[in-house]
Amino acid sequence: MTEKSVALFSSLGVLAALIIVFVISRFLPESPKPSDYDSVSSIMLTDIEEEKLRSVAVQRVDGGFNFELDEDGNWILSDLLFRLNSDEVKRVTGMLSSIESGEIISRGLDRNRLPEFGLDSPAARIVVTDKAGDSEVVEVGSGSPVSGQRYARREDSYDVVFLPPAVTEIVFMDGSDFRDRTLPMPNLDEIERLEFRRKGRVFQMVSSEEPNPYVSSANYYVVTKPWQGKHYLDEGNFRTRIREEAPPPTTVLTYLDNENPRSAKFGLADEKADMLYISDRNSTVLHLILGASDGEGNRYARLGDRNESLFKLSESELGFLDTEPFHLTSKFVFLGSIERVARVRIEVDKEAWILTRIERGETESIKDDLFLVDDTEITFEEFSSLFQKLIGISREGQIQEEHIRLEPEIRITITNSKTGVDPLLISYWSYDNVYYQVGMDTEEPEFLVGRYQVQELINHLMALS
Repeated sequence: MTEKSVALFSSLGVLAALIIVFVISRFLPESPKPSDYDSVSSIMLTDIEEEKLRSVAVQRVDGGFNFELDEDGNWILSDLLFRLNSDEVKRVTGMLSSIESGEIISRGLDRNRLPEFGLDSPAARIVVTDKAGDSEVVEVGSGSPVSGQRYARREDSYDVVFLPPAVTEIVFMDGSDFRDRTLPMPNLDEIERLEFRRKGRVFQMVSSEEPNPYVSSANYYVVTKPWQGKHYLDEGNFRTRIREEAPPPTTVLTYLDNENPRSAKFGLADEKADMLYISDRNSTVLHLILGASDGEGNRYARLGDRNESLFKLSESELGFLDTEPFHLTSKFVFLGSIERVARVRIEVDKEAWILTRIERGETESIKDDLFLVDDTEITFEEFSSLFQKLIGISREGQIQEEHIRLEPEIRITITNSKTGVDPLLISYWSYDNVYYQVGMDTEEPEFLVGRYQVQELINHLMALS
């Protein structure tokens, strides 16, 4: 037989084998396909739309919780008296109303095997009820020795599954875990009043009811304590301090419900206890009374405007009380706009100079006005230079000790360009060889000013007169 004949017979043999396989396969029964039920990797343990919920409960021998909707549609815990964290409550009720299981462990388990999974005596039960009164119940069993995840099943099913870890965490929460620990927080951009007391030192500022008649731009806050005169807030320093460096506390560390806030050991009954008060234009108030330290970096505290439990705050969140009031005031003794001033009288010992601005021409064209030192006319540039020396005098510190005061060495009286505005009187008393004591519209000095600053003004004035 030739090679070609052998190759032909081999090819025909392969073809015949393929035909036989094809024919046999046509008549064999098809392999069963897996059912959709067996291919599912998880099941819904609860499935009630949030808007149809009436109650959500976790039942445990050692605790649990039961949220119910009140007449206004708010979730409440009827057996608790404190405020609830509404965001946390909404998260939990939403999660428990629609629980998708983890891995399916067993389908249609023989009930006699429930003890293997701790489901004969469940550690907890999740009961979700809709507004029609129909409930879905999930039983929570023991933990897997391998993964630690909890076994669970629907009360009406013998399918055993793993409970999602996030749901397991919720199952072991109690009512107190839903307590609102946030403090009232006024809008720091809309403050109406702020006051703090620290070791007897008091600072207070209030929203300015009237604009400063001596400046063109608005001054929004007046510092009313601890000084007698009228001083304006340095808003730049204040905003940096309260927003970046030492913002007010926002969260309670722990509540002490069973303690008496009047007990002396907490230091909260003392009328001179440290205090922080902030209110905004929408009447939101944070009023903290601060007591003794617990020796662990925290302080006892209570809300001064509410009859609630005392609590603890971290001392690290109370840095604003250590603010030096001096640094929150405008650093300038007098800050005014040149167009708001008509006359400045400067008295030094027995000498006196009068700077006068007389309006003429257009009101907006201040350079066209008449400027005088006593009776001598000077240029706008000369008057402006003197005025800059006056408003540039800045405070350099607070008075640290009492000094004998006689009559002021220097008096500066400033008259507004508008009628009906009271003049301002700035008085300078001797303090030492370096400083003057200075007071604005008060018989008592309140700050220190370097002598050199005032002398520069006087030297400039003498050179023009």
